[in-house]
Amino acid sequence: MATLRRRRRALAAAAVIGLVAGVVYVFVEPPPLSSTTLVLLPTPALAESSSSDVETQVRIALSATILERAGQAVEPKLSARKVEKRVDVSAPTNQLLQIKATSTKAAEAQTLSQAAADAYVGYVSDTAREVTQAALADLNVRKDDLEKQILNLRDEMAATAKRQRAANPNSPEGREEARLLAGLRQEQADLSLQLDKVKDKIATGTPVGGSTAGTAVIQKATEATGPSTLIRLLTWPAFGAVALTIVVAAVLLALSLRDTRVRLRDEIADAVGSPVLAAVRSRPQRSVAGWSTLLETYEATPVEAWAFRRILRGLVPSDRRAELRAAGKFDHPKSLTVVSLSGDGRGLAIGPQLAAFAASLGVTTRLVTGVGDEKAAALWAACAAEHEAQLRPSLYVGNLPDGQPIDLTITLVVADRRHPNLREAPATAATILSVASATATDQELARVAVAVDDTGRGIDGIVVADPDQTDRTSGRHTMDERSRQPTLPTRLTGVASFESAVSVRNRSRS
Repeated sequence: MATLRRRRRALAAAAVIGLVAGVVYVFVEPPPLSSTTLVLLPTPALAESSSSDVETQVRIALSATILERAGQAVEPKLSARKVEKRVDVSAPTNQLLQIKATSTKAAEAQTLSQAAADAYVGYVSDTAREVTQAALADLNVRKDDLEKQILNLRDEMAATAKRQRAANPNSPEGREEARLLAGLRQEQADLSLQLDKVKDKIATGTPVGGSTAGTAVIQKATEATGPSTLIRLLTWPAFGAVALTIVVAAVLLALSLRDTRVRLRDEIADAVGSPVLAAVRSRPQRSVAGWSTLLETYEATPVEAWAFRRILRGLVPSDRRAELRAAGKFDHPKSLTVVSLSGDGRGLAIGPQLAAFAASLGVTTRLVTGVGDEKAAALWAACAAEHEAQLRPSLYVGNLPDGQPIDLTITLVVADRRHPNLREAPATAATILSVASATATDQELARVAVAVDDTGRGIDGIVVADPDQTDRTSGRHTMDERSRQPTLPTRLTGVASFESAVSVRNRSRS
């Protein structure tokens, strides 16, 4: 959330772009129009028939054979794959198919819907006709078999009746012949009944298990309609804004995982090994005229003025800090070096702002450029330019009048990120590092700290330009000092004491 909050402008821009893209899409892309056709399915022959047949019919309506037939009805002709993308078949009830075709052209949608329905009905009718013909052929064969069986039974019945008349009715042989004759007559009756049913089916032309009602289109393709422009304006711009915002947020989060630049004041202080004296809003400039105007007109806000006072006072030796000072005066070192990194325009602006602030309080200040003129050419040119008069009272840049006393000398130094070399920088009473949040990695800050150490000095403090708004750290304590502080409360029922925190830390170290 902190990462997204820092990139809220990018997210807002993505939302606006997505919104505009949605509006453009509504007016450029024609709306999809849909036409619907209803097809009545045959009534099941058995009451207990399930709806599984409906699902089968839906699959048949979406088969390549049906879709290919429907695609031949429009101009230009469409393949089965393209028709499949535009046609949707559903079953609102067990005996009804709904075929919906969608297209940006009303005539094409209506034609495609009707053609798909006609192709389905035609396919089912052709299949039923083929089934009927095959069933009739089977029935005729069965009829012939039954007629032969009946003729054979008649012959057997005649022979049995003749044997019965020749035998004594009361003898066992006579009774057996009578029983056989009765059985043959019953079998003849059954075969005659079956023959009558087969003849009835042949006469009606209905196959076994057939239905009483055929498949038919009960509603022709309706007039193609689509969503109104108002509905699309309420839907697509919102969708575009949300979708693009989510995509940009995901990209920003992915990039943040690979970003090694330090943002928090504690992280900057840990990388350098020096405390953060203050955080100040920067006023970077790009041109010579811009830097000159900054030196002439810069007025610190109350928050910035108090931050600059704390910076200068924190660089004063402790013995001088204990001395009494007159009202209206504030402590400051005699000379100060402000080190910034190449490419960090916001960190570079802190030195000129500090010089202009000190001069505004009546401290005679001189702004001097040191190492790194090729890294900040515009500022170096503004400081080296000949000025007919002072840029502002108590502030001197460039040449210094003879005999002019100076209370504070601020030297600007720009260090190379990869290979910093500050041995040629003039020696001063104090050195501070000015760096903007999220502009340097811990490796780059460590290289600058080593370069300053090679000059025989150290970084006395850090000024963070434009700190992250989500940063709640101070950077005023080193990592070792923070490790000795009591831990924050972890439960609402109590607060971790200093002694318990120290004992836990000692146990973890041991």
